[in-house]
Amino acid sequence: MIMKHLMPTLAFRCCATGSAWLQAGVVAIAALAVPGALAQPVQTIPKIRPMANEIYKVSHQDIDWHERSYRIFVAAPESRPDIHAPLSVLYILDGNAQFPLAVNAVYEQWAAQAGDASSKGALPLIVGLGYPDDKAYPLTLRERDYTYAAPGEAFAKGGGAADFYGFVQDAVRPYIKRQYAAATGKQMLAGHSFGGLFTLYVLLNHRDAFDQYVIGSPSLWWGHGALVTDANLPAAEPAQASGLKTGSAAQAQADGSGVKSRFVTILQGEYEENPEANPDMKPERLARIKQRRSSVTARELDAWLRQHGMDSHFILVEKAGHGGVIPAVIQTAVQAAMHH
Repeated sequence: MIMKHLMPTLAFRCCATGSAWLQAGVVAIAALAVPGALAQPVQTIPKIRPMANEIYKVSHQDIDWHERSYRIFVAAPESRPDIHAPLSVLYILDGNAQFPLAVNAVYEQWAAQAGDASSKGALPLIVGLGYPDDKAYPLTLRERDYTYAAPGEAFAKGGGAADFYGFVQDAVRPYIKRQYAAATGKQMLAGHSFGGLFTLYVLLNHRDAFDQYVIGSPSLWWGHGALVTDANLPAAEPAQASGLKTGSAAQAQADGSGVKSRFVTILQGEYEENPEANPDMKPERLARIKQRRSSVTARELDAWLRQHGMDSHFILVEKAGHGGVIPAVIQTAVQAAMHH
């Protein structure tokens, strides 16, 4: 598919998150790269549109975990036609920057539904996983938390994915469950770049943790691609790999037994897949990109996941580089969360 380019001891500290006006996506479209790579992200945190307060109550919660500090942003629907209906939850990484974009994107879709009251029932709970930092992308912290342990000096500052997953599972999700009892619907995890890498890490190591995964421009070069090449996933039955369910697979889905299939969306920019096609590409920049390329591409990752029984889909974002994929990741995650 081609998508058109889109412009254990816890201490709690709670306060409300303010809102101010800024067009969704303006800041985060700026090039986002890993530390030391080709470009640095714009570090101004996007603002949530005041109009979004019509549908969401926005707050944040600071949590200390293993002597590390995190900030959890939450957008809870103001009203729901059926308060007993399960509430889907979208967990989004790089919460400082991408939580506001997700809230704004939901509002845009909600407003486009011409005031249909029944549409409010589809509003998801949005949870942004961030930091008590005034930067949109705290580079050192996200490199620490979103990457898996790998040998070599180039990867020495990362490796905290396992501990960060423990934080999400043992601190964040129990907190959300306590505060929002209805949050028992579809559970989604979305991330871009290092966030995409962490989302992939969770999928491969804890696939039942979430129902749906949105993986944007994953940093597959990290650890020389060992996350994928060393993964030990069972091969799917031939019919299942081709998109058809065998009798046993269909029965497992019907009665809840066996390993449940996960719905996965992988996004990559056209100029990431083929940097030579970028009219603004300079030779020295192209050389650095090729030096950092992984032995596994995002498109190959999608095919590999399908071979192992995952319901995976690949989206190529037209005329987009690394940072230009962010709006497409947000839109993909929001649309899926609103149409559960």
